[in-house]
Amino acid sequence: MIKVIAVDMDGTLLNENHEITPRTASVIKRAQKLGMRVVIATGRFKKGALGAIDGRIDNVDLLLNSGAEVEDRDGHVLARHPISWPDLRAVAAFFEKYPEVRLKYNGFEKMAFIGTEDDFIQKALQDARIFNAGKTDEEILANPDFGPRQMMENTNMFPNFETLEQNMEPIAKVFCFGAPADRMVAIKEQAAKELPQLAVASSFPTNIEITSLAGQKGPALKEFIESLGYTMDEVIIFGDSLNDLSMMEMDFHTVAMANADEEIKRVAKYMTKSNAEEGVAWAIEQLLDADFYGLSARK
Repeated sequence: MIKVIAVDMDGTLLNENHEITPRTASVIKRAQKLGMRVVIATGRFKKGALGAIDGRIDNVDLLLNSGAEVEDRDGHVLARHPISWPDLRAVAAFFEKYPEVRLKYNGFEKMAFIGTEDDFIQKALQDARIFNAGKTDEEILANPDFGPRQMMENTNMFPNFETLEQNMEPIAKVFCFGAPADRMVAIKEQAAKELPQLAVASSFPTNIEITSLAGQKGPALKEFIESLGYTMDEVIIFGDSLNDLSMMEMDFHTVAMANADEEIKRVAKYMTKSNAEEGVAWAIEQLLDADFYGLSARK
């Protein structure tokens, strides 16, 4: 019997406009009323995660920063898995070979960037275009929830890595961006080879996300649900991108979105519709209507 629903956000829970639809929110609330626990597993900070949900659902547990931080539905921080400073120095040294890639260091409360404010805005704008297809740069910059200028309010600027290390809080994740997709894919493969002590993943072909091994979604979720007394067989997972792979490869009930990366589709046990078709809502409806194995019809 399923007792926990764990769901990624972008490309999964959220539609193509990065919004949770009324239908999806209603289905999740229905599951919660039946006693199911809902875990949001995202690469976002808490503010960004809750902002996207926009109050349409509540009482959710959170796996933030790709699993580096776990917060329960009562707001208690249960676990944090930072990257050690020696490992962060190794990451910085690795990317010295790739000056076209810029690094954003995500702490648990604040972000950090090595460079100038203008440089950060331009690089953040480049990344934000991925989430805002069809919008002008002016519209993106004016977005009070997702604009690069608003990101500045939560970002510390440093002239070099040494200054960052001396003044920044522990780092949960290194977000790497700035190069074309084909280049980033090749760099990611090399980073995985040269940094085996760390988890190297991505949400999109244009980024690389680096966390500690314990700070991945899969290990963090397993630790969390077992602390609550649940087993892996009582958990269903929804995901679409490679930073969901650590969950998808575990012995949960795993569901890939129709829009998922091919590797996610390969390892998932079930398939649902795309995020544009409210695939999470559709699959949970099958589950609640006692047709759990109907999910495999699209596999």
